[in-house]
Order: sequence, then C-alpha cells, then structure tokens
Amino acid sequence: MAVTLLRVIKRWIGLSTDTKPVAANFDVPVGSTFHEYDTKLTYITHDGTNWVPYEYTLSTVNVAVSRDMPYLTEFWETESLVVAAWDTVIDGAGTEAFATVGGYMYYDMDTDAVGDNDIFINSKYRWIFIPSVFGDSNAIIQRLILEWEAQIVTAVTAHDNTHFFMGFSSAKTNIITQDDLAGFYLDSDDLKGKTDKATSEESTGVITATLTNWNKYRITIEPASVTFTFNGTDEPALVDPNDQPDVAMYIVFGTRAEAGVAVGLNIGPIRCWYEEII
Repeated sequence: MAVTLLRVIKRWIGLSTDTKPVAANFDVPVGSTFHEYDTKLTYITHDGTNWVPYEYTLSTVNVAVSRDMPYLTEFWETESLVVAAWDTVIDGAGTEAFATVGGYMYYDMDTDAVGDNDIFINSKYRWIFIPSVFGDSNAIIQRLILEWEAQIVTAVTAHDNTHFFMGFSSAKTNIITQDDLAGFYLDSDDLKGKTDKATSEESTGVITATLTNWNKYRITIEPASVTFTFNGTDEPALVDPNDQPDVAMYIVFGTRAEAGVAVGLNIGPIRCWYEEII
C-alpha cells in the first residue's frame, strides 16, 4: 500500500444520518475526519471518499484499586468511641471524650498535669505490613495506606519526645523505641517520620509543622518503600529494606506529658485501606 504524508486535513462534524463529504463534491484531503455528535463516533478517510471508524488503542495501564479489601474509616459520627474497633490507655486523671469544635468532630484525649502520664488510642485489629512482599506477582496486596487528621494540645515542648507517636506499631504502645514500627514522631521537638526493624532505623528529615494546628498525615507502604506525607507534601521515600519491618501492625496515636503540664491529642477523621494493582 502507498504511504501518504498528511500535510493538511479537514475536520467535519454532523449527525450520523448526514452524508459524509467525498472528493467528487468537496475538497477532502486524505486523513480528514468526520465526528458524529449524536453517536460520539469519529470516522477517518484514507482516500477522500471512503470513511472508516477512527479507533483509539490504549496501552495497558497499571491502576491501583481497593476493591473487596478490608478498610477502616472513623469519622466519629457515632459521637463516641467504637469499642469494637478501638482501645485507649489514659493514665492517672487524664480524660478522653468525643468533642466537636468549629465543625470538627474528633476524639479528645488529655493528660493530667503529671509527668510521664500517657494517653493513646490503638486499633484492636492489626494490618498486614509487608513492604518486602508488596509488589510480588503472588501477592494480592500491593499497597497499604493510612491517613488521618490530628492536632496537639499545648506547645510541642511539653510533649515527651519518647512517647509522641502516630502511625503503625507492632505493639499497643506509643513508645517510639518499640521494635518494628512506622510512624510520625518527635526528635528534639521536631516532627519526623521513621521506620524501625528490630534495632535498625531510618528516618526522614525535619518536617516543618505547626502541630497545634489541624494537620493531615499520611503513610503509604509500597513495594520496598514507605512514604510519609504531611499536609499533602511527600517526604523522600524511605527505601532501606533493613529498616522496614514485615510485621502485622496496630494503628496507634498517642503522647505523654513531659513534666507537670497537661498535654493533649485530638484525633480527627481516620481511614486505612489496602490496594492492589490491576
């Protein structure tokens, strides 16, 4: 067949019942198109007379979906703690309660004014956290995502850095020295993200944050990588496999009073889900 270089073409539009132009009656350059706006079909001519459907072929695209997979959503619409889903630890005379201010609905946890008193909430059930396996052709789960909104109460300097933690932990605890975890924590009162596998750790750089504001947090676990996201901005992914635990994880949010000053942690909407790649 002859190959034709398309220099100038024309584009027509009309109804499917309209007679398409042909070279005998119109100037119909090879490669011209006719779009039927009632059927939404487009035709192309290779000789100025005959018209054939213009077919678009898409290449294979990998898309992440979460069909038929376990997920968790917590928007506090019951205005109470769902005991089937959550446990809490409130030391001393600390308090916990549903709250709503300025349109936010959240779970409000506060310590008393005693140092070393903890407050934290954890999921009763664990999540599959295996970045070394995510991505394998024999694995259903390809990605795990946890995101939530939170606000601290009292200046960050009053929070004990060793027990401020939000994310995944292998144990129901907010202590950041727990083996096998992935979450946000405080390092010299600066927010960072870290992963820990046994005694080996990797962390992000300092994340600029005003923690007394409402902020959005996200942790994405993918094949051989963990990404921490704060208010929509991703930190560079942590990719050292020696620092990535392959352990079933609880969701934990908590803090501790560092001295004789009460501190608090407000937890807003939470959602966690798995994804597969198709």
